[in-house]
Amino acid sequence: MSENKGKVIFFTTISPSEEDRLQAMLRIALIASSLGYEVFIYLALYSVMIIKRSVFEKLSEGVRNMLIDAMRKNVRIMACKVAMESFNVKEGDIISGIIVAEPGDLLNIAKNAITLSW
Repeated sequence: MSENKGKVIFFTTISPSEEDRLQAMLRIALIASSLGYEVFIYLALYSVMIIKRSVFEKLSEGVRNMLIDAMRKNVRIMACKVAMESFNVKEGDIISGIIVAEPGDLLNIAKNAITLSW
């Protein structure tokens, strides 16, 4: 990996049924990580369902592998705690490696970051 070029945040509300959009976001996140950016994906609203174990297991193998690969390559996946509560997703329900975050956490990391809404 090259030197740190700064932070990129993907703020997303993608639903689990939109796998093509999810793949596009993960590809760009992986590219940004390989170029030396510190990458965060913040799952808001219905997108928190993507990392709920029972839903994650129903995603295509390609999407599951990309998400796992992203985490292995230091892309930090953050699930909005407020959204999790709204959709009744408990911390024990989600796949490992996910950071449960408050909206304020997103605002703190967003300082001097490139933010993309997906």
